[in-house]
Amino acid sequence: MSFLMPKRPAMTPPPAPPTKADPAVMAAADAEMARQRTASGRAATILTPAAGTPTAAAPKTLLGS
Repeated sequence: MSFLMPKRPAMTPPPAPPTKADPAVMAAADAEMARQRTASGRAATILTPAAGTPTAAAPKTLLGS
């Protein structure tokens, strides 16, 4: 009755996951953080105009007047 329940090879255990103290993991985390910092760009860090004070905005008007 081997056609109903064929023999399967023994499974090998999976490799151990890398630890947080692993130098490769630390380097990858540092590289990802640096990539995210550079992706934000200059516009995301400067909130005021070049003069340092907000410009005077035009007065609000009603639509159609």
